[in-house]
Amino acid sequence: MNATGRWLLREPLPEVPARLFCLPYSGTGASSLRRWPARIGQLEVCPVQLPGREHRIRHEPYQDVQRFADDACEALAPWLDRPYALFGHCMGALLAHALAVRLERSAERPPALLVVSSAVVPHLPPSRRYRAPSPGVTGVYHPSMTDEEFTAELHQVSQALGGGDVLPELVPLALRVLRADVELCYGYQLAAPVPVRCPVTALGWTDDPEVAPAQMDGWRDYGTVRRHDLDGGKLTYLAAPPALLRIIEDDFAEAVSARPAATSS
Repeated sequence: MNATGRWLLREPLPEVPARLFCLPYSGTGASSLRRWPARIGQLEVCPVQLPGREHRIRHEPYQDVQRFADDACEALAPWLDRPYALFGHCMGALLAHALAVRLERSAERPPALLVVSSAVVPHLPPSRRYRAPSPGVTGVYHPSMTDEEFTAELHQVSQALGGGDVLPELVPLALRVLRADVELCYGYQLAAPVPVRCPVTALGWTDDPEVAPAQMDGWRDYGTVRRHDLDGGKLTYLAAPPALLRIIEDDFAEAVSARPAATSS
């Protein structure tokens, strides 16, 4: 399998007019979006697979966000031949922003839209980006959590994905990935906001225990931002609620129609 194939859950279709590359939530793989449709309007949904999970289980998870951005920029290059957007939720939002910055600096075709969900801006210190975990609250992580606490979180996410508890034989591998992802997020901080040229759609969730919708206003320092608040909690996005899909479709269509002809040819 070539380098690009390892990065995608499935081979993109050649006939689609546009693509949406989706970066995963902490501890999950590309298949976490299995309840999403294959298309959102003109956008083909392309879940990105990070190392250390699912069909990339033998690869080491990333410890550096900039290295991820460099590698992803190169690996996804063959599929950037038409308008595209980037979507990321929580950790995925940090990765999507870093990738958007990298692509705008080097790609022949930069992204038309960046969609960030449930993530405080990356120039704030981790102590202001993340809340301390609370008993019974899903989706709030900290590097100091024990394996037992992380395992309980894994079971909660697995259940939210429509399955039961994580199989016992898979728990050590899943723990390795989740802990690495949490450490990646807590170890990442920009010195100052790094704006992107493409429009930014910033999504807050009314029942998110970690990121209040108003905190998504911080993304206004990162470019031209359109804000939306959606009903639901930390993991509601996994079920592909129609309101979320409609926002992505509409904001992408507007972003593409507003681009100068020279940048969309």
